[in-house]
Order: sequence, then C-alpha cells, then structure tokens
Amino acid sequence: MAVKQRAFQGTLQSALPGIEVTTVGRVGDFDRALKGRPDAVLTLPVVLNARGLPVSVRGRFQGSWSEPYVLLASDVAPELVNVQRVGALDLLGRDGTNAFIAGLVGARPKAERVTKVEDLLPLLQLQRVDAILLAERLVDGLRLASRLLLTERILKTKVELPAAASLSAAGAHILSALRELPSDVCGALGVDEWD
Repeated sequence: MAVKQRAFQGTLQSALPGIEVTTVGRVGDFDRALKGRPDAVLTLPVVLNARGLPVSVRGRFQGSWSEPYVLLASDVAPELVNVQRVGALDLLGRDGTNAFIAGLVGARPKAERVTKVEDLLPLLQLQRVDAILLAERLVDGLRLASRLLLTERILKTKVELPAAASLSAAGAHILSALRELPSDVCGALGVDEWD
C-alpha cells in the first residue's frame, strides 16, 4: 500500500536534513505551494510538464524511466471498450486528469478522482467505478487490503517515474541530496536511482 502523505513527509524530512520538506495531496495545494516559490519540487513528470516546469532529475527503476499502469477491477480483468467509469488519483485537476486517463486507456471514461491511493479501493467496493487506474507496483498493497478478487489489465502506455525540478539556485543542493536518498525512501517513490 502507498505511504500516507504525512508519514512520507516525515520520512523525507528525516532523509533530507537541513531541507524543509512539504508534501501535498491535492492539486490545489500543489499550486498554492508553487506560489510560495519552493526551491525544488518532486512529482510525476506529467505534473511538471502541465505547469511548464523543467525536469532536472529523473527517477529510474531497474534501468527504466517509466512504469506500467493498470486498470484494476473486481472479479474479471476489465476490457477497455467496456470501462465507462474509472477511479484515479487526481494528478492534474478535472480536465487534466481526464486527459491523462484518456491517454492511458484510449477512451474517455467518466473519471472519479480521489486524492489518496487508499481511496481508490472503496470506489470498486461500492461499485462507483468499473475499474481503477494506478501504477502496477501499488496493486499488491490493494490486494492485501481487500477481500475482493482484484484482476488487472496492464496498459500499453507507461507513465514516467517521479522527477524533480530545480526552481532556484538552492534547488541544485536539494537535487544533489535527492540523489543520495536511502533505498527505502527511493523505493516508496517507485525508483531505485536518480539521473
């Protein structure tokens, strides 16, 4: 299962001594944090690109810059043509997240947006969606948290792993520290090295 926001903020803060770390879970909070002129930001490249921020450091896992995403459903693997409602993390606001989903599934299902990974599973349990969209690496955690028989369809299009943008002169120091993060912290981000 994914790490909770506050817990992850504490983990990052401990791993980056001398650097003030703030984590956010909502698109609006991210935009407000940007107005506060942080020295660097760490998020998915799709989020950086949507705000015109340069990718300064990219995460890799086992030599790859991207990871597979899946549609996860109850009982039967979802057929893309039959999925009309999809639950997904709200990465880019309503329109941006809808476009992100469409780019991955090749259709425009109705999106049910949530702010936390753990909020995706109830969407399936309550049958509010036909499937949920998430990184494949998060599936096992949801399986452990559910009594549903969860089945997945791996999507052809992959999503780039987390990246960081330096937004000030002090950002270079932060990116250097990011490259030295312990393996368990990197693992929580889905990466094993930074370039």
